[in-house]
Amino acid sequence: MRFGFHLFMVDPAEFLDIARTADEWGWDSLQVADAPFFPEEISVPYPYTPDGKRFWPLDVPVLDPWVAITTMATVTKRIRFIPSVLRLAIRQPLLEAKSLCSVAAVSNDRVALGVGLAWMPEEFKWLGQDKKTRGVRQNEAIQIIRLLLGGGMVEFHGKYYDFDRLTMAPVPKKRIPIYVGGTTNPALRRAARHGDGWLGVMHPMEEIEGVLAELNTLRREFGREKEPFDIMLHCPDAQTADDIHRLEDLGVTDLQVTPWTYYAEQADPGVAAMRVQPPLAAKLEAIKRYGEEVIAKLD
Repeated sequence: MRFGFHLFMVDPAEFLDIARTADEWGWDSLQVADAPFFPEEISVPYPYTPDGKRFWPLDVPVLDPWVAITTMATVTKRIRFIPSVLRLAIRQPLLEAKSLCSVAAVSNDRVALGVGLAWMPEEFKWLGQDKKTRGVRQNEAIQIIRLLLGGGMVEFHGKYYDFDRLTMAPVPKKRIPIYVGGTTNPALRRAARHGDGWLGVMHPMEEIEGVLAELNTLRREFGREKEPFDIMLHCPDAQTADDIHRLEDLGVTDLQVTPWTYYAEQADPGVAAMRVQPPLAAKLEAIKRYGEEVIAKLD
């Protein structure tokens, strides 16, 4: 099992200290958010809270994910970085491929790509994208990025993206995983068909077996059941070594744990737990403690 955590709602001024500490104490990955802007009013409910309300303040600082990753990569040696998730359906895939290749070059390929469908209608409207076609466009965008990561002269002629032969350099020296997020059937099909793994949000233990069974069925349907496939998620009720081993047995490869809430008395184990932001010193101590008490003992 590999371990990581998300930096959403963490003060960007703390990123470097947190990255260095996690790198030293055995963590495998850090995830960073992608949010170009936050509308004052949103026309649809937020999909990951029971009441549909956002759990973060509108002025929460969110760096561009490629800027955040590059900055942390320069002060670390081994830890990986993942945009989680990059809202690919509101972005131009050729430009995102260039950013990903550039970050891979400066980080010695210590990057993976997490992608998902943006959910706010305002993002599509104000960035000039069609929300109705987001799923098909994201499928094509993943294929385009995968082509470009491989290097050489490539071309693509899809329904929504079309270009003749071109090349991009530098490209990664090793395969960069593309993880697909989402729990709907189309999202799981996209992960099974186009992804190197699936990236979940918060899932209790009782849900995970069913989701992974569906993913495995879809991977067989697409003839990909023998290919490597990572499962990355946050399971709030995975509290003991036995819990973690059970997740491993189910096929989970990467467990997301927010260390400073793991050791706190937390009434809400869901996404709202990200609101808990203790001082930096407490965060660093929790990162070290989990690395010593859990990660090192499970290696």
